[in-house]
Amino acid sequence: MPDSVVRRITWRTSDVARVLTLIVLFLFAWQFFWKVYNAILLGFLAVLLAIVIHQPARLLARWIPFRVSFPLVVLVFIGSMIGLAVALIPQVIEQVTQLAIQLPGALDNVAAWLEERTRQPSGGMLAERINAQVTQFAGRMLSMSFNVLAALLGSFAVLVLAIFLAAQPALYRDMFLRLVSPASKEAWERVYDEAGRNLRAWVIGKAITMVAVGIATWIGLMLFGIPGALALGTLAAVLEFIPNFGPTIAAIPAVIAGFAISPITALYVALFYFVLQQIQSAITVPLVERRAVNIPPAALLAWQLVLTIGFGFLALFVATPLLAVLTVAVRILYLEPSEERQAWDRRETAEEIPPLPAG
Repeated sequence: MPDSVVRRITWRTSDVARVLTLIVLFLFAWQFFWKVYNAILLGFLAVLLAIVIHQPARLLARWIPFRVSFPLVVLVFIGSMIGLAVALIPQVIEQVTQLAIQLPGALDNVAAWLEERTRQPSGGMLAERINAQVTQFAGRMLSMSFNVLAALLGSFAVLVLAIFLAAQPALYRDMFLRLVSPASKEAWERVYDEAGRNLRAWVIGKAITMVAVGIATWIGLMLFGIPGALALGTLAAVLEFIPNFGPTIAAIPAVIAGFAISPITALYVALFYFVLQQIQSAITVPLVERRAVNIPPAALLAWQLVLTIGFGFLALFVATPLLAVLTVAVRILYLEPSEERQAWDRRETAEEIPPLPAG
């Protein structure tokens, strides 16, 4: 084409209308997402809960029909949740109240210990500031933890949705695959199946870890004589679901409660949480979690920060399984086709280059 020729791009009225329509639809979808993202997060939690219900029913189906094993598992699950709630909630409330009453005295001990080590008396101002800030933080943290626990185990809508998903997983799999084009159906089948296997392994491993950490924390804090051991053990079990941040957040009120006895007790409690976390990281993470969800720690930490800042504390509970699903989808839908195209391009280039003459 000659250099003097200028190619002009003209916009027709239909093109402008089409672009404006797309912009309006995008803005509408964006606004709608920000109004319902909590429901989306709870729906993803329902998927994880459905895995917990469906897996035992499928195992029992080896000996009894699934139509019998599934209602049996649902009844046992609901009954166990009700039993745990009836047995634990009064004790947890009592121990949380006791912990809140003893917390100011523990904070005064913290301030006195700091003044003794730094030899800089604060005249009570340091204790008041620490008491106000840490008490407020601990109160918010405990309320958030029990709100999340209620959302996971006490929300009727989430439980009903999980039961429906667990009852007929093949039905919802077929419904999902009907939404994709026939050309990409095979790839999306791989995404669904592989992501499902990873989520099942991760959820089961995490559930076992949560129970073990909760029991170990409860027993350890009782041996140290920490007030509210059952409440703190329950909090540790719930927050164990959150990698990286959960164990650290769970240790803060326990260490503060240790100061109600003595600074050395608080040090022992901190060492206990540290050793427990190291044992959990050395045993359960390599054997269970990394086999199911192999994500670099730095990437997971950055992802958790992004979701927490964007969508709040509830997003921490779905950060790891959601990233695992996205990792599988990106690998199968984008990376593997890109590698195949590059391989074909190299082959075609090699065929186009004539061989060198002999000699």
